[in-house]
Amino acid sequence: MPSPPFPVKPGTPAPRMRCLWLTRKYPRPTNSGELIYSNGLIRSFARSGVDLTVLAHDNDEKPVGDGSESSAHVDEDEVKWRLGTPALGSRLASLFTRYPGDSWRLKNGGPEKALVDALASETWDVILIDHAALGWALGPIRDQRRRAGIKGDPVIVYISHNHEARVRREVARHSKAALPRRLALHLDAEKYARQEEALCREADLVTAITGAEVDAYRDQFPRQRYLCLTPGYEGPFFPERTITPDTPRRVVMSGSFEWIAKRINLERFLEQAAGPLTEAGIELQIVGKTDENFRREMTIRFPGVDFVGRVPEMSPYLLDARMGLIVEEFGGGFKLKTLEYLFHGLPLAGLDQAVEDLPLRSPGHLLLAPNVPALVSGILPLIDDLERLNAMRTQAYAICREAFRWEDRGRRLHEAILELRGIALAG
Repeated sequence: MPSPPFPVKPGTPAPRMRCLWLTRKYPRPTNSGELIYSNGLIRSFARSGVDLTVLAHDNDEKPVGDGSESSAHVDEDEVKWRLGTPALGSRLASLFTRYPGDSWRLKNGGPEKALVDALASETWDVILIDHAALGWALGPIRDQRRRAGIKGDPVIVYISHNHEARVRREVARHSKAALPRRLALHLDAEKYARQEEALCREADLVTAITGAEVDAYRDQFPRQRYLCLTPGYEGPFFPERTITPDTPRRVVMSGSFEWIAKRINLERFLEQAAGPLTEAGIELQIVGKTDENFRREMTIRFPGVDFVGRVPEMSPYLLDARMGLIVEEFGGGFKLKTLEYLFHGLPLAGLDQAVEDLPLRSPGHLLLAPNVPALVSGILPLIDDLERLNAMRTQAYAICREAFRWEDRGRRLHEAILELRGIALAG
């Protein structure tokens, strides 16, 4: 339950909250949807007028610390980062603990000690747990709350990226791995579910990335407080981009394909769509970060598909296609690549369940279908209907242009926490 309100006199500005944020790793470069979401929310929340410290592992690609388990960095938004080592340990040891593999790796190497020290030596108004994998932090926070003897202080906010119990169980169920690996996935999924449930029970506020996920949480935890925070967008805009006869007859799928759920979704789509698209003379291009062994395997299995892999800049590929694909059969959440497509003037083609919380309607603004064969059947005639493609991209751009601003997300989160603590908003 929320803390008692601060003793603030009427008309007095609310005190600047001291906020401790836990996230997976330093989120720059932002080369995955997860990092884009954490980075955008952290930056916009920091700019809303709080004193923000973030605990995380350093980035393994471009570290900003010294590589130790205790580095410090202050960024351009005056966010104070306390960073553990960029190297994460093995998931194997987690099999003998109560933690999911991700949590086991993320708690070690500096962040757990940094959290215990921060709780013991400093006073915090709010602690924000960014992603279910950071649920290990509940243990030290419970200990601190017991020592302080003040119920509900500090306020705890759980920043959800997915409904993890559902997603992890789907991954385990759809995996084609050998039996030992599938059993490990099922065990990990149940650990994730328990950890997520603890976060939903004990947090004072739960945020979700789509309205559908708020509803899913509310079914299980009806008395919890929720806030829907769809992503923002801060990339380039191409409002004047036009699809012409010179634009390749190509559909593109962008994103990061490192997580097993992303790879399973991709394989399931290719098994149903690669052949028909190739036979129709439509190029299918897959662009984004992935394991090189997986990329080679997919290239052999689907020789008609162009697996580009990781690229330094996505824009040239998005501007050189006629449609962008959103085809995840499971996984939930808001697909951040939809915003990249929309603001590059690229019409969307996707599965009904893969496109949540977009203020768009099919078939006027985008092409949606209930399954992959139906989607492919819709793409075949549409790929050469340039008038309709340009109408779709123009209308979708106009509708979404002001709907996905990061600053709005940080402000709404700040206001929700202020309301939770009983502080009257200034002005």
